[in-house]
Amino acid sequence: MKRGYRLLGWALLLFGAPSACSGGHVGAASSSGASASAGEGGGAATGTGEGGGAATGTGEGGGAAVGAGEGGGVAVGAGAGPSGECAALAPGPFEPALVTDGFIGSEDFAFDGRGYLVAKQGPNLVRFDATGRTSNFASLPGAVLGLRYRPDGTLVAARPELGAVVQISATGMVDDYVTGLTDPNGLAPDALGNVWATDLAGDRVIRLNPDATIDEIASGAPEVSEPNGIVFDPARWAVFYTNSSAGEIRKIDLNNPGEPPSLVVTVASSVLDGLVLDTCGHLYTVDDENRTLYRVRLDAGGAALGEAELLARFPTGVANAQFGAGPGFDARTLYVGGAAGSIYAVAVGIAGAPVPAPQEAP
Repeated sequence: MKRGYRLLGWALLLFGAPSACSGGHVGAASSSGASASAGEGGGAATGTGEGGGAATGTGEGGGAAVGAGEGGGVAVGAGAGPSGECAALAPGPFEPALVTDGFIGSEDFAFDGRGYLVAKQGPNLVRFDATGRTSNFASLPGAVLGLRYRPDGTLVAARPELGAVVQISATGMVDDYVTGLTDPNGLAPDALGNVWATDLAGDRVIRLNPDATIDEIASGAPEVSEPNGIVFDPARWAVFYTNSSAGEIRKIDLNNPGEPPSLVVTVASSVLDGLVLDTCGHLYTVDDENRTLYRVRLDAGGAALGEAELLARFPTGVANAQFGAGPGFDARTLYVGGAAGSIYAVAVGIAGAPVPAPQEAP
């Protein structure tokens, strides 16, 4: 990918999404920890220098300072250290609140950013709003795993039984996007319409391009072994993913193609599934074996700052998590759900990292 496209996609993610501090109402679950409050700073500054590369650093106030530096690569470095709400993250554990229990068979779900949560219900994709109203959106029988919106408003869905990722238009029309995969699972669209994906049985992390071609980013055990959840981090220019049965989170440094994925953290006796990133650059993952949610605090380079923190336990099976987005859904709450049908709200007190979102509600 050309460097100019990298920087464009990054800028779109940082500045093109709705404010992560705005939110609605569903999911204000109580917490046993102290609530986080906004500190000083917190803004993002962008500047262009020589060479066309992006340099990112965490300065005082917890905001991101972005500038083009020499050499053309994306460098992420720590400044004076996190402050404000990034330094005051409530430690948990948190008490999850049930939002709905009507999505039996839906391992994943997606927010369109305009007031709907979309999930699987029987053979259909169903839209759910913050008042609890539902409406059929599209017919999609069979197993569906990863489910995410691209910035053009299309929804992408992983269909492992068909070895395919399909795309669903704003009017509910379903078409093939990429076929010939082994076992597609996690999906993470970026601002340019690429979809970073895991191919679980194929032991691969791949990128699905807008023209439906496939780029293999990393493959082969033990570094890539039953990969499941995935998140693209444009600030660090990296991809994080879970090796499910190994209980691992690993990182691919896109600045160094061909370098083996590095181990970030291992959660003992876990089967890790979904993965999501907050605005402070920390990861959250779901252990579907033990029905638990963890947070992994990261430094500016993407290394773990200690062990994974247990944030919540759930009464039913869970697999994926997403920060709320759109009217009625709290942007500072993690929504956690799985094939058992229930979606829970966990008020973690921090917003998610900006993600691509459609310009108009479907």
